[in-house]
Amino acid sequence: MNRGKWLGPARWVGVFLLLAILLAQMAASSVRKSAAFDETYHLISGYAYLRTGSPRLSWEHPPVAQMLAALPLLARDDLAPFPLDHPAWRAGDAEALVDDYLWVDNRSRAPGLIWAGRLPLMGLTVLFGLALFAAIRAAVGEPAAWVGLTLFALDPNVIGNGRLITNDLPMAGLMFISVWRLGAYLRKPTSLNLLATGLAAGLAVATKVSAVILAPIFLLVILVYPTGGVGGGVGGHGGPPLRMGRRLLALVGMAGVAALTVWAVFGFEIGPVREGGVPLPAPTFLHGIPRVWQRIARGTPTYLLGRVNDTGWWYYCLVIFALKTPLPTLLLLAAGLVHAARRWRESALWWIPAGLYLGVASASTLQIGYRYILPVLLFAFPLAAAPFAAWPRSRPARGGLVLLVAWAVLEAALIFPDHLSYVNELGGGVDNGWRIFADMNVDWGQDLVALGEYVEAHSVDDLRLAYFGSAYPVAYGVQAHLLPGFSRAMWGPEVAGFNPYTPPPGTYAISATSLHLGLIYRGQDLYAFFRDRVPDGRAGRSILIYRIDYPSETPVDRAVVIGPDVWGLSPEELGLQEGHRLVTKWAGPGAFVLAAGGPARYLVQAPVPDSPLVGAVLGDGPPADGRSLLTRIPVDGVLAAPDGTPVPLPASFRDGPSLAGWTRSADGVIPGQSLTLVTCWRVEGPLTPPLAVFVHLLGEDGLPIAQWDGWPVATEGLEPGDLIVLSHPLQVPAETQPGRYVVQLGLYRPPHGPRLPVAGADRLILPPLAVEVP
Repeated sequence: MNRGKWLGPARWVGVFLLLAILLAQMAASSVRKSAAFDETYHLISGYAYLRTGSPRLSWEHPPVAQMLAALPLLARDDLAPFPLDHPAWRAGDAEALVDDYLWVDNRSRAPGLIWAGRLPLMGLTVLFGLALFAAIRAAVGEPAAWVGLTLFALDPNVIGNGRLITNDLPMAGLMFISVWRLGAYLRKPTSLNLLATGLAAGLAVATKVSAVILAPIFLLVILVYPTGGVGGGVGGHGGPPLRMGRRLLALVGMAGVAALTVWAVFGFEIGPVREGGVPLPAPTFLHGIPRVWQRIARGTPTYLLGRVNDTGWWYYCLVIFALKTPLPTLLLLAAGLVHAARRWRESALWWIPAGLYLGVASASTLQIGYRYILPVLLFAFPLAAAPFAAWPRSRPARGGLVLLVAWAVLEAALIFPDHLSYVNELGGGVDNGWRIFADMNVDWGQDLVALGEYVEAHSVDDLRLAYFGSAYPVAYGVQAHLLPGFSRAMWGPEVAGFNPYTPPPGTYAISATSLHLGLIYRGQDLYAFFRDRVPDGRAGRSILIYRIDYPSETPVDRAVVIGPDVWGLSPEELGLQEGHRLVTKWAGPGAFVLAAGGPARYLVQAPVPDSPLVGAVLGDGPPADGRSLLTRIPVDGVLAAPDGTPVPLPASFRDGPSLAGWTRSADGVIPGQSLTLVTCWRVEGPLTPPLAVFVHLLGEDGLPIAQWDGWPVATEGLEPGDLIVLSHPLQVPAETQPGRYVVQLGLYRPPHGPRLPVAGADRLILPPLAVEVP
């Protein structure tokens, strides 16, 4: 039998099977994972560019991977119209635009859009695997290529990042291709190889700005790599040497091709980087470079092995590479580095990019995840495979290689579908990642699907969620009270009112990043209460489940905080006693809460409504028990439904509080001046945010000429019977004509939700307000 006749087809069948295994792992895990943190921004930024031709949302992250991911969306005819009139579009604010367009305008379609956008990048990852095989085969030999491709296809970091809509693995893959083609040019300096090298480098830079590191990488490789001329082989044999001057001239040519490629990706735009500046090519790209640098210089708080640092550690990247790279790869890499040391010039194509990128990443203050060192991993595969220029001849060596491959297969199977959270045996195994890592090393918002399954399986109806991610939990069927998190719950009453010392009873789902870093930029000990407890369950490998209950005989202390964040106050300031449970209530400026459940400590550091109820509690003597005041709620007149039917107080709003009373500072007002309406709301049962009161002074056309909207009170901690006092200042426009004007009020779900029904209507009408002649 002629072995050469079947070896060729068999080779490519084997490559196809390995790449098919890689693709199957990515696709099967993708449907099990919600949108990871940055996916939403990349997808919609790419869609915006393809739809409008404007890269204005891609100034920080160049658009190659974004556009590729967005291609499937162009075939959809069911998407909401792109909001060209949105203020965030005009401002180039990708985050604000994405939140509204994807999670509000296309909420029911959002998970499917994310899944569709991942498909092209999975295909790109497969192409990178093919390029890896070809590169190793050309440089070392076919046995090494098989080893390298096998490690690539089974690596959890490749699988986890290869199925995401991000620019991290696409940049790493394009960097690898550009360096591979640089080596091809140095061995065979043709115009085609020069163009291919510059094109790949340009695409890498147009995928992520970090790829500009290719400039020093190319220079070092050119200085070190020992190649011959046309037809030359590795080591400089086979032809006259390519002189250094010609190499450097070729480098200039590659840089020109790369720059032209970046400009083409940005639509050959020309304009000033800043208003009034000199017109330049690709101003959007140039505008993003200093912003990226500022982001890197600012750093981000990082968690590693029980410690937190705002700017990371010099050894951070070394540790995560050691603990998140499969041990079979690390063992082969150790042998490969020994082999590379003996052939250091020939292996410069691999160790120079890996070493330089690792060094730069280690020196950076932005250290939040393995995805930032993916180029190191890709260049590590050829180093790990390099000793296999031929298949091992000894039985122990062959057995050892088979054992390592089987080990890699087992690792991939054990971590499925939670590849992003992978940790090897040195780090305690695949279930230990949440204890030693945060951010995308273990938790990047990807486990809402698993959380929804947990809630359904355990019939959870009181879920509180501290979520580290950009997706809307409700889009994945997760109904929860959102606790302080990132990025949708960093501010607002519920964040300010969160009680970190004795959280209310219920089921808590805490993302690993929130557990270790709280709000990241502030309040990092927000969930220390949970860090000291053993989780009662887990959703995926990134969200921890805790069930909090208190014995019925536990004494209860109460504190009402007006102004400062509850979690910013100490237990002593709040009056918490050992062995007691603390119930906290929070209100912002212009609001107040009277506790109905018992005596409370009142900590007031902000303006409060002008109301006799508030004055009675905050008098000169010791704090009064608010329960004695609940029968003295003032009422200034009769309320009515829109049809004129009188509505007695308290007026109960469905799924909301009851309006128990109201007063206003005057019955008449002069144009250009203001008056204040004070309302009193009684809590009837648990309140679900978001919630807002609207107060409108209506003109003759029925439209508001003065209004107040808001709900500066945390719903968490409120108890049935509590009284909420709100101040609503209304500024009457100076051009208002004298007359009697309708005042209406009600409750609604912001930002665009429905009004809450009351007395068969959607609002209440107060006695008219007289606008008087000056």
